[in-house]
Amino acid sequence: MRKIPSIAAAFLAAAMYSAFAYPASAQVAQGQAVQGKVRLGGGASADVTAGKPAEGAAYLEIALPAGPQKLDGLGDQFLPLLSGGRKTTLVTADLDGDGTDEIVVRGQVSPSASAILVFRWNAEQKQFLPVDFINDQQDKKPFLFADNNSHVSVAKGGIEIKVTRTDQSGRTAVIAEKYRWDSDSIKYTEDH
Repeated sequence: MRKIPSIAAAFLAAAMYSAFAYPASAQVAQGQAVQGKVRLGGGASADVTAGKPAEGAAYLEIALPAGPQKLDGLGDQFLPLLSGGRKTTLVTADLDGDGTDEIVVRGQVSPSASAILVFRWNAEQKQFLPVDFINDQQDKKPFLFADNNSHVSVAKGGIEIKVTRTDQSGRTAVIAEKYRWDSDSIKYTEDH
């Protein structure tokens, strides 16, 4: 079984991320798994499983034609994403329009923060590799932080994060941040 090194070390930065604490919902419970299919191109496909063992971190396992690939250390558990009008913890969709699917998950990395991860099929290496996100500060990372209470939607071409913020006067506003596919990464485009 091929493994990509745990990206949990990268999530240590989550402790530095300032966010409000909110309860999470619709999570993959311990010992449960969500399954889906991912298109690899050329008519090939593979089964993909997002799971959470009773002990340890959340993981993805992809049953590739050349042998299974396991991506582990993806957070304490998976949080929900919205795709096609429904909540799910695993999204397989062609975000870049090349005819192969990307895999999108959202792993909880602290009581208040989650990391959105996108994995793209690399035909040369015959495995899925993380896609970089470029935020509004032009920082490039293989994940995108979001508050656990935010609503994360996956649609063709990108990801939208909606979060409710409260200012010092007590007024609330819903802010939507949009990230779109840009060459070989997913880049911040706007918020409103």
